Amino acid sequence: MSLLEVGAISFVYEVHPRIVVKVPKRGEFERDQFQKELKIYKTFLQQPSCPSIVQCFLCADNGIFLEYMRGVKPYESLWSRIQSNHIRDQQTMIVTKVERLEPLALRKEWMHDLTQAVAFLESLNLAHGDLRPENILLDRNRLKLSDFDCTAAIGTDFEACMAPYGRILNNSEPDEGQCGTSGFLGPRTEQFALGSLFYLIDYGVEVYGDQCLIADPKEHGPNVVELLQNMHFPKLNSDPLIDEIINKCWHNEYKTIADLASNTKTLLSGSLNAKDINAETILLPRWAMIIGRITRGFWRMLKHWWATVLCYNGKPANAEVSNGSKRHSYGRDVHQASLTEDFMWKRALCQDLQHRGLLQLLSSGDPEHLGFTLKWYRHTWSEDT
Repeated sequence: MSLLEVGAISFVYEVHPRIVVKVPKRGEFERDQFQKELKIYKTFLQQPSCPSIVQCFLCADNGIFLEYMRGVKPYESLWSRIQSNHIRDQQTMIVTKVERLEPLALRKEWMHDLTQAVAFLESLNLAHGDLRPENILLDRNRLKLSDFDCTAAIGTDFEACMAPYGRILNNSEPDEGQCGTSGFLGPRTEQFALGSLFYLIDYGVEVYGDQCLIADPKEHGPNVVELLQNMHFPKLNSDPLIDEIINKCWHNEYKTIADLASNTKTLLSGSLNAKDINAETILLPRWAMIIGRITRGFWRMLKHWWATVLCYNGKPANAEVSNGSKRHSYGRDVHQASLTEDFMWKRALCQDLQHRGLLQLLSSGDPEHLGFTLKWYRHTWSEDT
């Protein structure tokens, strides 16, 4: 087991090669925010799972068990993937060169997957409220949305407004909220954030991240806030179809995120081929591919055994299984469509870890006091660093 990430409100630990657990920090504010995220994940469990949202296996008051997203790095975010291709001016921290972009087909796939995730939230009358690249994780090249502590009902105040993924209202938008505020959560705020995320994905740099707008680097951020408030955006000169979607998002032209998802779907002329998705697998020698098949076969057998012994135990998936004085409920409060064998054995493992006292241990102190050192974590660049 290892510490993967130190977040704003929680610590993330690896507990299995495919499972992590998120544990709240000890502060009152952090625990309150964690409870908000916990409530959202409980809502997700009661719905058919969305493939573009990081999957939850088990929720508890002091921990959330989630799928382990593995990109090029463990627990890799979209931001860390993209900024690894940046060359910056060390004085201004402006991006002077983007060394490479992801394949166009993959960028389009990312855009649609991300929109599908936000459309799923919209179908539950929810808005993510903090759409930015640090809150989007990668599993190899598959993108999924995470971090729901700012997620709230559509129509509530937009609190986590951070440029360039949020913008302050000007005096020509009285229906969206008071001038100078972030307004209310809804399709306007979500599609604006998506537009800026699409720009990041397609151009390989944040909005105005490659432009020296003002002499003092510390004033770059406030200057971007002002430009966005006044609806001044960078020139779009990349793929015409993507640029059109970005422009519409920035100008609030989609009535719903579902409408936007219909538009991003048109970007997908076909499924990605193996070369685009995971080129390194094609380059593997034959002996490595054979070993991989044997390993995967063994792993499938082990998962089947775990699901049979721990989950079903001769009873229906929703049944409680007695374990001395403790009782495991492997399928309760989970939508029936999610009760696959893969989900069930992972949920069973998480419940076993919970009943063995793992969450109590991890929430009893900070990682360093428990003997953990930070193996790797997501680092967010800011102008103050």
